[in-house]
Amino acid sequence: MRTFPASPITALIDEKPRFNFGESYGANLSVADLTDLADPTDLADPRGLAGAAVGYGTSAGDPALRALVAARLGIPDDQVLVTIGAAAALFLVALLCSDGEIVLGQPCFPPAFDALRGLGARVVTVRSCFAQGYRIDLEAFAAALTPGTRLVTFASPQNPAAVTITGDEIDYMLAAMARTCPEALLLIDETYREAAYADAPAVPTLAGRSPRLLTCASLSKAYGAPGLRIGWLTVPERHLYEQLRLAKFNSSICCGALDEFLAVRLLSKADRVLRARGEFMTETRDIVERWTEAHAGRLRWLRPEAGAFSCLRLDPATFGPREVARFHAYLGAERTLVAPGTWFHDGPEVFRLGHAFEPADRLKQGLDVISAALQAACG
Repeated sequence: MRTFPASPITALIDEKPRFNFGESYGANLSVADLTDLADPTDLADPRGLAGAAVGYGTSAGDPALRALVAARLGIPDDQVLVTIGAAAALFLVALLCSDGEIVLGQPCFPPAFDALRGLGARVVTVRSCFAQGYRIDLEAFAAALTPGTRLVTFASPQNPAAVTITGDEIDYMLAAMARTCPEALLLIDETYREAAYADAPAVPTLAGRSPRLLTCASLSKAYGAPGLRIGWLTVPERHLYEQLRLAKFNSSICCGALDEFLAVRLLSKADRVLRARGEFMTETRDIVERWTEAHAGRLRWLRPEAGAFSCLRLDPATFGPREVARFHAYLGAERTLVAPGTWFHDGPEVFRLGHAFEPADRLKQGLDVISAALQAACG
């Protein structure tokens, strides 16, 4: 039996740091956040929750939930398949395509890569890095395709820098696939798409753009409800939709009834939830921007387009390998967690800073610790 080393990203779940800047989303919601007891018309009151049935749901997902997702994306309800998080969406698509090559954009969510390896799939990576602003190298992408390619998967906005794939880039990718591997699927992970800032609307979804293009997303990152384990796939082609629905049925039957119940309540007030979270993310992004400006010459920062995080690099003119190691050692001693670039197949001088998981006052305190780490590393 094949075994794999434990992913370092498990630290986000298993450890309790003093300052947690390793997360890529804002603070978690609670069940109370999904209810409004002051509003007698709100269906998510305790009586409604107490009356929720806990039997099997449907293999495609709760109809009301699918309708809410479809309405937000501007596609028909029957193109939405509810999954156990976006991770399960990726797994189901990869499962159907694992007899061929899978082209994966890196950096990516580390468990996504591990899941593909776990399937025994032949994975070809197309890497971008901080120095490139994490933009896709389209020539390298086209060169990675072969007639045996069955699936191409990228995230937009991506992780760790929240860079969005443009419409022109998507058109290039689809055209290259049509030439080399016309039966292959393009799966775009849009989990961070709705994690928009207050000063900019969410970028348009790619759902429905092409019959060969699928999208996935979830309630985990933009909405702050990872514990509900609710995600979705958009699948324009009917036969493929049925294949994926049956794959889901034979692996998990359905999603959790209470998860779907609460997901309907959450998406029923989606705009209100996203607006509040967007305002907070804007406040904390601006705090980080002012902080990085104070460290000009030590840090380089990619201003994020969305999401509760941003990506930084220790300036190579100041930080060699020894100084980088000192920086991370100082943070470890202070129990201050950031997501190092090695999690994302980039260098250790790169790190992702989650700026909206902690309250604003604790963000500032934690940034002081990172400032001290910068000073100590160069001392």
